[in-house]
Amino acid sequence: MSMDSKHTRGSMNLLYLIFSICVAVALWAYVVYVENPTFENPRPRSGIPLEFVGEDLLRDYNLIVSGVSTNQITVYFDGRARDAEVLSDMEIRAVVDLSDVLTSSVTTGTHALSYDLIYNAGSSSLEEVSRTPSMIEVTIDRLVTESIPLQAVYDGSIADDYMPGTLSLNMDYVAVSGTEAAINLIDHATVTLKRDNLSKTVTEEAPIVLWDAEGNAIDMAEAGLSFNESDGMAKITQTVLLVKTVPLKVDIVESATATDANIRVNYSVPNVILSGDPEIVQDINEINIGTINLKSIILSYEEDFLIRYPNNTVSESGETSCTVTITVEDMETRRLSATNISYNNAAEGDIVSVITQSLDITLRGDGDVIDQVTAENIRIVANLTEYAGKKGTYQVTPRVYVDGFGNAVEAVGDHYTVTVIIS
Repeated sequence: MSMDSKHTRGSMNLLYLIFSICVAVALWAYVVYVENPTFENPRPRSGIPLEFVGEDLLRDYNLIVSGVSTNQITVYFDGRARDAEVLSDMEIRAVVDLSDVLTSSVTTGTHALSYDLIYNAGSSSLEEVSRTPSMIEVTIDRLVTESIPLQAVYDGSIADDYMPGTLSLNMDYVAVSGTEAAINLIDHATVTLKRDNLSKTVTEEAPIVLWDAEGNAIDMAEAGLSFNESDGMAKITQTVLLVKTVPLKVDIVESATATDANIRVNYSVPNVILSGDPEIVQDINEINIGTINLKSIILSYEEDFLIRYPNNTVSESGETSCTVTITVEDMETRRLSATNISYNNAAEGDIVSVITQSLDITLRGDGDVIDQVTAENIRIVANLTEYAGKKGTYQVTPRVYVDGFGNAVEAVGDHYTVTVIIS
């Protein structure tokens, strides 16, 4: 057979196949759109979800749905062939009215309830034949509400040099409603904050999670539980504290013969570990515990000072006091009895009698110089400005001068008093 003959026969076969398909389509169209027969058997529309109305009304009577025999139904329709597509696309709702439960003499327990089918078949020939199931079994239980204590949980990390402070919630309890059996499943409730490398206080809303006694999270929808007057969220706050090592310090008032150059200061507690709000603690570089006037001491000094911590801070190391020791180096002392005692700044008209006739004065100075001082170099003056116009007997703290030796020698100690009578 020639190649031309084979090609001609193949073309005819293709044309015959196309013709056959066209005839089949035409016959189908004729049957559907001209003859339009009815379905041989009722056609199902399955998987239609149930909708419940009246749940709020049940709650008003402290009732709740605890079980349903099925969540989906199937409806069977009769109709014409050309309406099959209408059936597959038609929106159908199955609605159960729970308020029918309230018409029963016994509201709790299992109720067989009817349901309404809501759909629009339009101008199609579709007609409902049957439905499965025909009734819905709904179990009604008493609604129980209980206040569940909330626990705050922090799941994260804190930045270096910081520490966690208090973890708190804006509410202590959450009201949960459900059946008694469902409520009994609840062991505790938590609100969790998840943050890493925190260096400041954080507050955010987080979901409330219910847990059973085995530590499993409870699916509230599955258990039929709901939050009462709550959206299931709570505000959780994690405070963060800055931890800082801070030195203690006393203010030193220098004198002529005792300065920073020739004293040695020792602290029993050199530093404390402080914690508090980062905005406060970051600006604290030392804690002042007191003031020491070097003229009031002789050659050595020791005193306990109370540590007063700044407001809104805490001592993590726990110290409450510090002993400060001061030693004056490279100085000597000498004691002389002085009699040159006078007063000044008395009020006009006041008659002043100095009762004290002599005072033992302690001198401090360089060893090569202090031995040259005599009682005649010491002058004691009582300033009466504070007592002007006041009649009576007073003990006045005088100022002691050592004349002729500049800053090489000074009177030290703070126990000197001069008794005067003002009349």
